[in-house]
Amino acid sequence: MQENRKTQKKRTKYEIIYNMLSVASEGAKKTWLMYKSNLSYEEYKKYLNLLLEKDLMYQDNKTRLFFLTEKGLILYNELQQYISVQDRLNEHLIKIKDLLGE
Repeated sequence: MQENRKTQKKRTKYEIIYNMLSVASEGAKKTWLMYKSNLSYEEYKKYLNLLLEKDLMYQDNKTRLFFLTEKGLILYNELQQYISVQDRLNEHLIKIKDLLGE
C-alpha cells in the first residue's frame, strides 16, 4: 500500500510565507490570514511580525486589511515559482524512491 506522502509533509518556512502572502494578495483581515494559512496563533504572530518587519505586507489604516507591498509581491511571485519547481522535484524523488523500494 502506497502512503500519501504529500499530506504527511511538514510545510517549510517558505511555504508558510507563500500561503500568507497569497491570502493577503487581495487584502485580508487578521483572522483570515491565520485561518486560511492554517497557522496556530503563535505561528501566525511570528510570521506576521516577520512579514511586517521586512516590509512585505502592510495594514491599511482605514480598512484594517493587510496587503502586499511591492517587495511582497515580488517575493510572492518568486516563491510561487520556487514552490512549483520544488513540487516537480519532489514528484521525481518519490518515483525514484519507489523504484528503489525505499
